[in-house]
Amino acid sequence: MANPKGKTAKLLSDYVCILVDDLTGVDIGLFEFDPDSTLYCFILNADEQIYMRYGGRDDEDAETFLNEDSLHIALERGLELHKKYQDGELAKTERPPAKFPRDYPSIADDEIKKKKCVHCHHIGQAKTLYLQGKNELDKEKDLWVYPDIKKLGITLDPEKGLEVKDSDDAAKKAGIKKRDEIIKLEGKPVYTFGDLQYELNKHPAESETLKLTLKRKDEEIEAEIKLDKWWRVTNIERRAGTHALSPFPEFWATELDEKAKRRIGAKKDEFACEVTKFWVKTNAQNAGVQPGDIVYEVDGVRKAEYTCNPTLWIRLNKKAGDKITIKVMRGGKSMEFSFTLKARPW
Repeated sequence: MANPKGKTAKLLSDYVCILVDDLTGVDIGLFEFDPDSTLYCFILNADEQIYMRYGGRDDEDAETFLNEDSLHIALERGLELHKKYQDGELAKTERPPAKFPRDYPSIADDEIKKKKCVHCHHIGQAKTLYLQGKNELDKEKDLWVYPDIKKLGITLDPEKGLEVKDSDDAAKKAGIKKRDEIIKLEGKPVYTFGDLQYELNKHPAESETLKLTLKRKDEEIEAEIKLDKWWRVTNIERRAGTHALSPFPEFWATELDEKAKRRIGAKKDEFACEVTKFWVKTNAQNAGVQPGDIVYEVDGVRKAEYTCNPTLWIRLNKKAGDKITIKVMRGGKSMEFSFTLKARPW
């Protein structure tokens, strides 16, 4: 943080702050985080015992949970935990197996060999390429990382750490109420949104329930949320790991909002993406697809339970070499184009 002032500066005076902008030598086995975050912080001691994480994001905005109020909460609790550690009241945690960016072949052959910086997003991209290269990528599990707590019916107050602002759906049925504070997830202490999302990411995709411990006034309340099949689903179109996924849809597009969908007769949960650009000459462009076309159907499919974006549907359901047929709206008329998918755009 550049030139912190007031309460922030006072709290940070008890910390040694280190900025890491190159992950080349970082143990990402220990410092595991959401690689598509704008900012991610670890509060730890000299023994590399991590007290908590600060950062992460939701689907709506990259900076929803980045603000001074929640940072103050994290810094204060970090100091409290450090005192407990020094007093022997906080047990040491076992260090996970070491893992480095160079362990991913795509990073070793590019960023490491060429002595370039390894950026955060390279990690997610490299993981996809690694699993895909070994034919071990599970498209229903491996891509849906760092779930959004709102999918469970919980809306947090970003400025108050893990205080519930509103509960709905599964969370409401589980008895979670406004102003409850989440303090544990499956028995693991959580202090920040970053902690919560980190532990949520480790929860098995096939699990049917999630246990939360909440503080309500002076009581601790246990709640069990029922999970549906798609509880981990988020808008992964924004993730570097998704962009590395084969096949390439042969066009770049942006999903229309609900109002724009209505104008073309599409429902909220149906495909409707506007083709935005062609960075390179693609098979879709060769077939006649143009920027401004609205893609609303792929091989007869107009909707999916886990996405409203046809480009993501193509990546998850097709493979390089497949021939697909898309339908688009252009100037109020429906048009059809067929083309073959490549693994990568270049």
